[in-house]
Order: sequence, then C-alpha cells, then structure tokens
Amino acid sequence: MLEVFLTVSIAYILKRLGLFSEEHSKVLVNYVLYFALPLLSFKTAHNIGLSKEVAFIGVGAWLVIALCIITSYLVGKALKLKKSDLRTLMMASAFGNTAFLGYPYSFTYFGEEGLKYAVIYDSVGSFLAVSSLGFFIVSGSLQLRSIILFPPFLGLLFGFLLRAYELPAFFWKFVDFSIASLLPVVLFSLGLSLEFSHVGKGLKLLATAIGIRMFLSPLFALLVFKALPVSESAYRVSVLESAMPTMITASLLVLRYGLNHSLAFASAGLGIILSFLSIPAWVYILNKF
Repeated sequence: MLEVFLTVSIAYILKRLGLFSEEHSKVLVNYVLYFALPLLSFKTAHNIGLSKEVAFIGVGAWLVIALCIITSYLVGKALKLKKSDLRTLMMASAFGNTAFLGYPYSFTYFGEEGLKYAVIYDSVGSFLAVSSLGFFIVSGSLQLRSIILFPPFLGLLFGFLLRAYELPAFFWKFVDFSIASLLPVVLFSLGLSLEFSHVGKGLKLLATAIGIRMFLSPLFALLVFKALPVSESAYRVSVLESAMPTMITASLLVLRYGLNHSLAFASAGLGIILSFLSIPAWVYILNKF
C-alpha cells in the first residue's frame, strides 16, 4: 500500500517541480499498453488457459458494469441532466481504473495470484466493456476494430492460442524481466497524469459519480461474484477491481467526444486520492466477510 502511495505522490511532486510533464505520461502509457501489458496478458493467458472461471469473471465484471450504467442512468434522469452530463456520469460511474490502479492494488494485497486475476478482470471485463459499451455511450457506435487490435487483448488471445506449446526458457526470462517494470511505470505515469483543477466544478455530480463508482459498484460485485462459481481469490480480486476509481481511458473518451470532461477528470483524479482510504477499507471488509 505504501509503495503505491509513494510512487504516485513522488511522480506528482516531480511534475509540479517541472522535472516531468503530463506529456511524459503518454510515453509511459504507450510503453505499458504496447509492450509490458501485452506480455503480462500473454503470460497470464498461457498459464491459466481458457476455463469456466475466466468466463465467469468476465460475465461478473460485465454484470457489475451494467448495473452501474443502469444506476447512473436512472440517477441522471432523476436529476434531469442534459444529455452530455448524463453520458459523462454513466462513463465516470461505470468504468473503473482496473489496470493502471487495479494491478498495483491487487498485487499489493493479494500477490502474484491477485495480479493474475486482475489481468483477467481487466482484459475480458473492463477493457472489452469500455471498448464496446463505452464507445457506444459517448458516440452512439461500436468500435470493433479497436477491440481486436488492442495490444493487451492480442497478448491474451495469443497466450490462449499458444498454450498447447512449450515455449523456450529464454523467452520466459525475457517476459519476466519485462513485466517486472510494469507496476512502477504504471504508478509513475498515473502520478504524472493527476490533475485537480477540475475538482471544484459540479460537486454534486462529482459526488454522485464517485459514490456509484467506488461504493455502489463493489457492493454490486459482492452480490454478483458471491453467486458465481469462482475461487475465493478470484472473488476478492474482482470485488477489489470493481472498487477502483474512474478509468482514465473513459475520461479521455469523454474529452474526445466533447462531453463534460471536467466531471470525468475530476472523478478520476479525486478518486485516486480517495482510493488510498477506500481500498484498504474494502480489503478489510473482504477479510472479515
């Protein structure tokens, strides 16, 4: 937990000192998305293969996301929000930062096994959902090409396809060496991308988005994953993943399509800070119940 906080905080401080800029985070994000994360996805898929548990984790993640979308839609309608605010609320409430924040937290609290399940939850759940439902919410159309060509998804796909083959030891050494850099780079890029200038705008909507995203979503997950035939570790990691703050990618989609980006980025930024308190609380609840 402390290493997560320190890495994010130091990156943010270095940005404030002018030694790094938010532009540098894009380079780090590309490193993660196009190199380290596909390798981790490949290793995870190759080790676990296709199974009923993988399918159920994906189904559970989609159900939780769908419940968040429905809840935020109903709340938005009750508040009589204009269309752009309603769609932004749905995006900020439904899609969590299950990769850039979920991986470090899952590894911190549940080790290598936790990271394995976090990759599954993110790849077959959050990523596929934001690439389909997310694009549909912000634009009204589906982007199938972006799903198929997304490098971490390709890594997952090739990992499943090549599972029957025994790959050479030097290749796995290269994979392990490369993915060891993933979590520090993810956290550092997250710290560089932190921005709080939008937090003071629309506090009512901001509180609503964070409330659904970080408190209702894990409650939904507790109910959904308890009803699914998954292991205790998969259950715990899935609930933890569902408690992550707003996904950065979802915020970028909101910005790209001209919606209420102030709300989206405020929810993502403030949510990261709140997660230093909320995530340990959810871990405590999971350990008790």
